[in-house]
Amino acid sequence: MKFIFPFFILLFTHAHGQAPKPVLTKDFWNNPSFVRSFMGDYGFRSEIEPKISKSEQSVLREVVAKAENQLVEAILYLEGKVDQKSSPALDYALGSMYYQNGRLTAASQSYQKAIEKFPSFLRAHKNLGLVQLNLGNLDQASKSLIKAIALGDGDGITYVALGYCHLSLERFLSAENAYRMALLFLPESKDARNGLVNCFLYTERFPEALALLDELLEKDPNDTFCHRARAQVLQALQKEKKAVVALETMKRMGKLKLSDFMVLGDLYHNLELYDQSLQVYEEAIQKKQKLPLLNYVRVARILIGRGSYQDGFSYLEKIELNFGKGYSEEDEKKIRLLQAEVLRATGKDQKASDILLDLAKKFPLEGKIHFILGQIAWKKNEFVEAELRFERAAKDPEQESSALLEHARMLVSNQDYEKAVGLLERVQDINPQKRVEKYLNSVSNLLISSRIRL
Repeated sequence: MKFIFPFFILLFTHAHGQAPKPVLTKDFWNNPSFVRSFMGDYGFRSEIEPKISKSEQSVLREVVAKAENQLVEAILYLEGKVDQKSSPALDYALGSMYYQNGRLTAASQSYQKAIEKFPSFLRAHKNLGLVQLNLGNLDQASKSLIKAIALGDGDGITYVALGYCHLSLERFLSAENAYRMALLFLPESKDARNGLVNCFLYTERFPEALALLDELLEKDPNDTFCHRARAQVLQALQKEKKAVVALETMKRMGKLKLSDFMVLGDLYHNLELYDQSLQVYEEAIQKKQKLPLLNYVRVARILIGRGSYQDGFSYLEKIELNFGKGYSEEDEKKIRLLQAEVLRATGKDQKASDILLDLAKKFPLEGKIHFILGQIAWKKNEFVEAELRFERAAKDPEQESSALLEHARMLVSNQDYEKAVGLLERVQDINPQKRVEKYLNSVSNLLISSRIRL
């Protein structure tokens, strides 16, 4: 009989670290061991499973023969034979046929009915757990799988499924124990091995994870999961050069994801290999698939932050070329602000001012816009305009400290020490810093000296 199983993968977003997402691979659902484990046959083990009458045995033989080529008709026929008084074995068989037909909720209900009639029905508990897993009801799935194990199930598939449920529910120790048991029964199971790796990563046991990954890659040098996880472990262990090698290996294999390109670029940047980092970032933005726009804006900010203004400006232009005008006003604001920062840093104040004044009309409360406009006005000795801009920037909580400090610096340059001291004291109230404290003391001394001279 040919079984067509629904394929379900739950991507579980985790807050800790950057461990790969827990998944169950196609190998788990399609593995002959799973088929045998889940469906078995429609026979029953009389010593530990519910009894079945001769007439019901006849019904089962008939329905199994029909299911070979007429599954829907077989289900309809069996539905007419199942009631409150019929053997739980029939409910179990019906549940298995529902599952085979992709009707997961109906399968779950049939298995539950079988269990209500016969509470120690091992295979019904197990299959109910696997169906609940497939439906994404992981807590319920884990309870059913644990019950099956308590009743004597010793199948590696059950432990893999249980490990997956525990891992996705952040029960890391329980997941580890389940995966270790699974490996006793299925030593070659990728799901069990990858699950155990994830347990190590989520609990930040990086040396153990690295040792296991090295062992796994010796057996299968082309295992993409292991290469990617190994790169993440090496990053966590601050072995950035080795992490680069791991990602470059994946790149040569053609298995590098778009997000991996960004990580590789960041690693090159951290190693101060700026040409290589820019090359990787450029490759990322040329890909047909796209990450969220802010990922690329972040790259432009990195380039600008390290003083590579031309590269940063060029990257911003590539963002616009690749994304067109499809981004939101908020995204456009971030891009234009970066362009203005580059123009100002390269001495093109007027062009920067034009961009910023246009942005100020759309985003009058954005402190960063007024902050840069204030700097430009100060440079042009337009002190009243600069003061107005710094005051408006300081109304934005994200810019308040920087705007007050820059305003104070301008006042010091104009020898208005008393007002500058007041602004610097506000800065210290908001965000105490040693360098600001030192500067405040110096300005306070200048204020005292100016009063003595008077």
